[in-house]
Amino acid sequence: MACEREEVKPCAHCQTPFTPQRMGQRVCSPRCAGRLVKAVKKAEAVQTRERKQAMKPIRDLVKAAQEVFNKWIRARDSDLPCVSCGVENPPMTSGGQWDAGHFLNRGSHPALRFNEDNCHKQCKACNGGAQYPHMALSIRERYQDELLNRIGPERLEALLGPHPEVKLNRDELIAIRATYIQRLKDLKKEAA
Repeated sequence: MACEREEVKPCAHCQTPFTPQRMGQRVCSPRCAGRLVKAVKKAEAVQTRERKQAMKPIRDLVKAAQEVFNKWIRARDSDLPCVSCGVENPPMTSGGQWDAGHFLNRGSHPALRFNEDNCHKQCKACNGGAQYPHMALSIRERYQDELLNRIGPERLEALLGPHPEVKLNRDELIAIRATYIQRLKDLKKEAA
């Protein structure tokens, strides 16, 4: 039944002018109705993801950013040996062969958590061995010697220098994660 009071109006989906056949009709055809429903559902899904992201604890955001950063470090250094011992093909262990080892650890140097000069591909044995006092000194010394070769004395000195306290907020952590996701994609494109 045609509604005579309604005038020509644009379709809510395709913006094509149409004359509504029913009261409250917003779209010109069943096809546009289906597409509008899909668009609304997609927008709602994005809003839900954003709400979930806003509710995530900071520690989860740090963990997510760290995972992508570490993946990028391993990809960046894929052609290099272990920064501490020089091994090129360590034995396979659970969790893979390689870690992204921090020269100055994240716990006592949080400002350097996402510093690219402070993190390099390291075999699991060296990265895990840094936890044991009898091994830590020699691993650290070898790491520092290799850092001189890789980043040079000026950047090493800057790395060892004092650093202001850093407390990353939610938006910064999300941005760090997004940056390293993109950089990882770029590295993979270059390698292909």
